[in-house]
Amino acid sequence: MKQIIIAALLFISVGCTSSEYRIVEPRPTLALSKNSANCELGQAVNITLTVDQEGVDGNFSISAFIRQGKAQISIEGREVQTTGQWVTLDGKTARMDITPKTVGELAVTIQAKVPSGETSDRHDLAITVTAPSQIAAEATCEAKIINLEHGAKIPVQLRIDGKSPDGKFMVIPSISQGQGKIFLEGNIVNDAKCPVNEDTTFEYFPEVIGEQILEFQVATDHTTAKARAYMDIVRNISVASDVEGCFTIEGTGEYNTEGKEITLALVNDELYNFEAAGWYDASGNLLSQEETYSLKLSADCITDIKVGLKQRTVTITRRGIEQMEFQYLIMQNGRPVPKVAYDYRMQYSADYKASEPIKFYYEEYRLDKSKIPPPAVKKSAAPVLHKGATKSGYFWRYDKKYIVYLRASDNPGFKFNFKKRYIESETTKYYIPTDITMQ
Repeated sequence: MKQIIIAALLFISVGCTSSEYRIVEPRPTLALSKNSANCELGQAVNITLTVDQEGVDGNFSISAFIRQGKAQISIEGREVQTTGQWVTLDGKTARMDITPKTVGELAVTIQAKVPSGETSDRHDLAITVTAPSQIAAEATCEAKIINLEHGAKIPVQLRIDGKSPDGKFMVIPSISQGQGKIFLEGNIVNDAKCPVNEDTTFEYFPEVIGEQILEFQVATDHTTAKARAYMDIVRNISVASDVEGCFTIEGTGEYNTEGKEITLALVNDELYNFEAAGWYDASGNLLSQEETYSLKLSADCITDIKVGLKQRTVTITRRGIEQMEFQYLIMQNGRPVPKVAYDYRMQYSADYKASEPIKFYYEEYRLDKSKIPPPAVKKSAAPVLHKGATKSGYFWRYDKKYIVYLRASDNPGFKFNFKKRYIESETTKYYIPTDITMQ
């Protein structure tokens, strides 16, 4: 007997030093993602099963036994028996879907087992199954509301499909996202019980901009339904000016973030030099005289703004004369002989783009290239410095003798200052070079 005990101790000692020794828990553990649930008849309850046992890698089994009620049960999409048969799992976790077949209480007992036969504790899952809803509800409204007028309300139509013993449905309107007041027949009804007909119009007054979600809980004596109305309250900030196509206003556009501060700034297009002189509301009241204007977004913030402009200056100068060569042939002694004639052109340029057209006048003296040899022909011409351009049309003179006029009759939109040699519109002052005669 003494020898047997010694041998056993030696065996245990050797086993403890072996690299293959693993501790094995005596029983597996089973965990459910939920122990109770509520659902309507026809809906499925989904739970996650987790089985584990230290020292055991797999081949776990699960059994499900319905103690009360009726249901269909599947594990990872495979339908299983509901009388306690064991089903082998592919891993340590699995999804179980339980679809009740009757209204009332459903009680399911679930247990796990390992290949050696040890079982886990039993877990009871309790499910309350209710009758399916016999009513349906729909709430509709305009999905996007831009620049809602101050004090205006948004109609929300609630339609209920179903029957009620007294023809009335009890509705509780609430706000799940956003902030505002819900009205029914002129009364605020947020979170209040409202008896309504199957077709009722509520009104909503948003107090903030952004996405808003209204919920309507609809109930009769036996059934319930829910409807949601979604809307986005947006402020579209726009800026007008007396000049178009020369600059943009940074910061304009649609916004739906309550309390966000935006800054409006004038950004010139290439080769324009406009500056903001002031920012005004739609009634002409001055908001700011700074170069930029900042405002905080809200449900009633200003949206229509006008920017006033400082008078800018543009200097016009004459560019150099360019020689244009024209080659042609004439017959001499029966042979073609090459000849060359020269024409000349020049133009005026501006240091910034013009924001309105400027019309010049002169007598053109130019080669008529339709004839050989080309004669020089005179005629009246009116080159223009067009809006958005920094260079005028060409001035042609075969003799390079230019006499250019800038006449008030050709430019009725300008005021002429002959002494200081400039013309001006409401937004721009153009300085004229001395070689141009102002009339």
